[in-house]
Amino acid sequence: THRGHGHCIAKGVEPHGMMAEIYGKQTGVCRGKGGSMHIADLSKGMLGANGILGAGAPLVCGAALAAKYRQNGGVAISFVGDGASNQGTFLESLNLATVWNLPAIFVVENNGYAESTSADWAVSCDSYVDRAAGFGMPGLTVDGNDFFAVYEAAGEAIRRAREGGGPTLLECQTARFFGHFEGDQQTYRAKGEVEQLRNERDCIKIFSQKIHAAGVISADELMAIDREVVALIDDAVNQAIAAPAPAEAELFTDAYVSY
Repeated sequence: THRGHGHCIAKGVEPHGMMAEIYGKQTGVCRGKGGSMHIADLSKGMLGANGILGAGAPLVCGAALAAKYRQNGGVAISFVGDGASNQGTFLESLNLATVWNLPAIFVVENNGYAESTSADWAVSCDSYVDRAAGFGMPGLTVDGNDFFAVYEAAGEAIRRAREGGGPTLLECQTARFFGHFEGDQQTYRAKGEVEQLRNERDCIKIFSQKIHAAGVISADELMAIDREVVALIDDAVNQAIAAPAPAEAELFTDAYVSY
């Protein structure tokens, strides 16, 4: 994806190393050379974000082909936004993954806007899943703000991929609370839209309410977890600020990959 910070955390990348990388510091997971848009941690299977929209999908095809060749049960997953899903590289990857029957999953995070362009102005079909059908690939639309819905759909797609059933496209319908960039006034959105989305479609709020209602966790325990997370992120930011910048010698490291 274009900016994969949340994906890094979900994949298990250490938050301190991730934050240091965002700050371009020596202690970052890429030693400060990946930055925000090219952050990666191969030790966690995080192949990296990409500054070019839709450019990660072909890389996922390569990773999925390697997993299929090695028969190691690996499944490669590509994350794109609704805007990047219009890129030719993404559509070509859907075709290639189907032709080669690759263990791959293509996740379209549909928040309704590509920068400032509404999906209504940019997509000709009613659903992104319709595109999957055009390539002979199974597809499913889920509520991207419902953890359990995404977990169930992704689990089924992973099972299918590992059993030789090929790729799947998942459209996760979600919401964007912030602008595309710092200072974006979001004048292209209806008045009150963001406030309504925050009240109705906050994924953390929905998750917390569900597990609390099910008796899995108490309100006090949820608050304690919130405090722990805030403390962790604050510490990661402070350490990143204090960390040293990369030395000039880093220009010559990791220039080539040794196989």
